[in-house]
Amino acid sequence: MLSLNLKTFYSLVFGSALYYVIALFGMSVFSFHPSNITLLWLPFGIGVIFVHQVGLKALPFIFIGSFFANYPGMVNGSAVPALHTAISAFADTLAPYLSTLLIKRYANNPFDNVKILFPFTLYGALIPTFISSSIIALNLVGGGYIEFEDVYGFVPMLMFADGLGLMLLYPLFEALKTLSNPTLKEWKNTIFYLAATLLLIWSSFYCHYLIFLLLPLLLTSAFQIRIHLMMGILLAVVVEMIALSAHDQNGIFHVGTQMESLLMLITYLISLVFVVIGTSLHHAELITNINLTNTDTLTKVKNVKAYKERIDELLSLFERYKTPFSMMIFDIDDFKVINDTHGHRTGDTVLVELCSLIQNNIRLTDTLFRVGGEEFVILCPNTTLNEAIDVADKVKKVVESELCVIPNQRVTISMGVSEVKRGDAEDVLYRRVDGLLYQSKQNGKNKVTFSQ
Repeated sequence: MLSLNLKTFYSLVFGSALYYVIALFGMSVFSFHPSNITLLWLPFGIGVIFVHQVGLKALPFIFIGSFFANYPGMVNGSAVPALHTAISAFADTLAPYLSTLLIKRYANNPFDNVKILFPFTLYGALIPTFISSSIIALNLVGGGYIEFEDVYGFVPMLMFADGLGLMLLYPLFEALKTLSNPTLKEWKNTIFYLAATLLLIWSSFYCHYLIFLLLPLLLTSAFQIRIHLMMGILLAVVVEMIALSAHDQNGIFHVGTQMESLLMLITYLISLVFVVIGTSLHHAELITNINLTNTDTLTKVKNVKAYKERIDELLSLFERYKTPFSMMIFDIDDFKVINDTHGHRTGDTVLVELCSLIQNNIRLTDTLFRVGGEEFVILCPNTTLNEAIDVADKVKKVVESELCVIPNQRVTISMGVSEVKRGDAEDVLYRRVDGLLYQSKQNGKNKVTFSQ
């Protein structure tokens, strides 16, 4: 129990320190002088994640982090800077608490479809930040830091700054909890689009019209990069945009007063982030739906529909470029006996475990399909017959030795293997391999039969 408490305490201290450091970073990089308005408040996103993970215990540590981050800037503006700093710190603590409550109440779904975006933005970002920003603005008026007429511009500015912090960090946090590691191709695409967007933003401060190319570039990348990588690019985009604008206040959105320029910049960024996140979520949802239509519901391997699509692709490649491929068909020996003796639930378990085992023992380029009750196909692209035989032998031996679903009973499979030949259509190739499977059954089962 003691070690658990210590671990929790260290996590809370770390979270508070992270909040403090990121707040200082934001004040130094994202502040616009002479108003000292910070247009990107990442600590709000950190605070929401902090409360989401450890609960109410995080609130005092958020307060401490906010107090010490804000105090140096409040010293010279009021006779009682500690009081006004404490009020601002209270507002900074209240916002992530309210945001967490409202997200759980109105947007408590995985961040994996576009339907979550509006309730998340409204309840997680806008409502809590409006309350906290109003408190902070009125507190600054009371302390003599700003004039009352500045409140109308100051409140939306704080709201957008906090909202950006949440919208950039929270989806990234949610995505990283569930998504697998990126492939090498995904990393290459991410690096390319990151470099392209950062270069485009930098160029836009010299040729302002280029900034309107940023949205199409980001939308293009959203169709090729998964959301957690896309959120990393968006974070870099917003950081660069605000940092360059803070150091070049006659930049892209310089119009009228400083408040008007800042509002134009921040609304552009909010709109950009909202559209790109929505596009990325919608694309991910479409991919998921496509995968579901191509996936067998029981075993989670590809189904007949996916098999038809893939075999047509391979036959087309063979016809055009003579790219070889091989097909294997196999089924479970005496599967009807398993169902009759042990029940269909056990039979389903055998199917699920069989597919999992085979998926882990075929090559990354090979694909397993369930095309019937206990009948399966493996398609091996760019594979000759001899190479396919090696794969088939490995699969047969692994199933025989490692598929131990039924106590004291060995489960085996029979297989047919053949390489594509000139003149093969899908049905011709399938019937030939299916005939080889039948020969394996006739010759005693638990065998691999092949032909040229």
